[in-house]
Amino acid sequence: MAKTVTHKDTKSFFGSEDHIDASLKRTFPQMIFEMLSENKPKNNQLNVFEIILNLAIDHGPDTPSAVRTIGAALNKKSVSDSVADGIKQINDAHGGAIEPAMELLYKLNKNKFSVEQIVKTYVKSKKRLPGYGHRLYKDYDPRTDIIFNNIKTDEGENYINLARRLEKELENSKGKLFPINIDGAIAVALCSFGWSPKLGKVVFIIARTPGLCAHYLNNKE
Repeated sequence: MAKTVTHKDTKSFFGSEDHIDASLKRTFPQMIFEMLSENKPKNNQLNVFEIILNLAIDHGPDTPSAVRTIGAALNKKSVSDSVADGIKQINDAHGGAIEPAMELLYKLNKNKFSVEQIVKTYVKSKKRLPGYGHRLYKDYDPRTDIIFNNIKTDEGENYINLARRLEKELENSKGKLFPINIDGAIAVALCSFGWSPKLGKVVFIIARTPGLCAHYLNNKE
């Protein structure tokens, strides 16, 4: 279970620590990291996590979540309702590829399936391989390189290699490059942390919410 703030008498606690004391010792991203994982970040994990939050904070007014937030703002809905409408658009098609991409990477790492088997299954069923391809970035997603270049652990390098092998096999099978997108890169990073796939959408929602708030403020009449 994720860590939450609990109360006893007049005091609140962050895990076993006094919440106020814990808050003064940590950055906001570190608080988020520990709440989701129940672990303190090791090595360069916090750096990678902060980069993920920064890169995923927004991607323009044309994304499904931004479109819905902007529409709600123009219709004079409150900030809570507008941002909630946007967050509801974060689903399997928008921001939701992180979870299934993590599941595939974990299966590959445990040798439950081969790269060739996974790609063949997706191509045959005409389903999109989660974490690959992007409507704007046709040759490569620059956000992916930034995340990968900042992962410095052996475990992380292992998952990067698995993701790259999937990318190459998909290209060979389809005769066209479908680069690893930011969802796939985030999946690699979270797998290197050892996190559960169910945290995929959670991380994306946390990262994107400030961007949706900004879209609301820019379009509120």
